[in-house]
Amino acid sequence: MLWRFRLRAWRAANRVLRLLMAGACVVTLAGCGPDGAPGPMAGLPRGATVAFVSIDGPPPVQFAKLVHDLNTEAQTRQLAVTSRDSPAAYRVRGYLAAQVAKGATTISWVWDVFDQDQRRVLRISGAETEKDRRGDAWSLADDAMLERIAHTSMDQLAAFLAAPSTAPGEPPPAQVALLGR
Repeated sequence: MLWRFRLRAWRAANRVLRLLMAGACVVTLAGCGPDGAPGPMAGLPRGATVAFVSIDGPPPVQFAKLVHDLNTEAQTRQLAVTSRDSPAAYRVRGYLAAQVAKGATTISWVWDVFDQDQRRVLRISGAETEKDRRGDAWSLADDAMLERIAHTSMDQLAAFLAAPSTAPGEPPPAQVALLGR
């Protein structure tokens, strides 16, 4: 009987510890810049919460870099981005595609933003073209290109979230289409 009590107490303590560690990680990541100094997220995030549900298309290396860049850009703008498992006012699904045509490679991207009723309220899209034609089109999606995609994407998402008509339940604003360089 005593061992059941100890097992329950250990499990409860373990849950509390995991929650505290997760909270500490979020606070640490949100409040620090890349060099460990206080970053732009040291203040409170503003606007409605957003969760990135998926990003389809890029290979693992470009995916990881894009996620990092999106996080950095969101922190710079103090956007309230949560994990995809957390409640959020808006959910974002991203799609990237590479196309080679006429001696140029184009990386096209789309972000669909959905409200809590799963209605698309915003589409942000763009394309980055390089005058190069390699065997692997994704090799042209270098750090600079992915940074531009993240920067442009977060600019538009921040503008949408800052608009007075972005409160959940309000009519959706006009869609936004962007063309990259």
